[in-house]
Amino acid sequence: MRLVILAFVLLLGGCATQAQRQFQAIKSGNTANAAQLKECGTAVYNSADFAPLRSHLPASVADATLQQLADASLASPEEVRAIYAIHPQMQQCRKTFLTNLAQTEPSLVPIFTTSFNKADDDLGAVTQRKLSWGDYLHRARDRSTQLQAQIQTEDRRVVGELKEEHNAEIAQRQRAAEALAAWAQTQELINAANRPVITNCSSFGNTVNCMSR
Repeated sequence: MRLVILAFVLLLGGCATQAQRQFQAIKSGNTANAAQLKECGTAVYNSADFAPLRSHLPASVADATLQQLADASLASPEEVRAIYAIHPQMQQCRKTFLTNLAQTEPSLVPIFTTSFNKADDDLGAVTQRKLSWGDYLHRARDRSTQLQAQIQTEDRRVVGELKEEHNAEIAQRQRAAEALAAWAQTQELINAANRPVITNCSSFGNTVNCMSR
């Protein structure tokens, strides 16, 4: 019986908690989703439709040069047509990303949606020649910094909740293990009390020796 109880307790302690499994699912899902979004965005950036815009827009806003950030030019008719051509493609990349994100960390969806909408508003201003390419990049860089800060804040909140759930489950397992051990000890005492006593006696002359077990 003790061996069975010990094996059960070890099983309880060795299994990952629900919170741990959820954390790993979020981590792996978000990593794959971000890689897919980057791959999709890179394909759009390298497409022929994007060609007229590459001199103004780097693949990543973090790679913007000083010349690009200082670019005071406004969009030409050809560049406006290019924006209209690539925008539906980028929207499809975003849609797939947000759909997948809703399955891994749904609380991030509104954060990304808001950032994407602001990017579209600025891009619309570029097509209307109300915003220069340099100003657009400045705003994109600021949006990226704000987005990263919001993501980190939300991730810390989610991890904090998962940590609380993890600790609660570990405590529950500990209580279950202690209750099981106490039950096993009680059963052993009951079994010992109910076990029949067998007495064997032997005699030698006038002497009788008895032994109980």
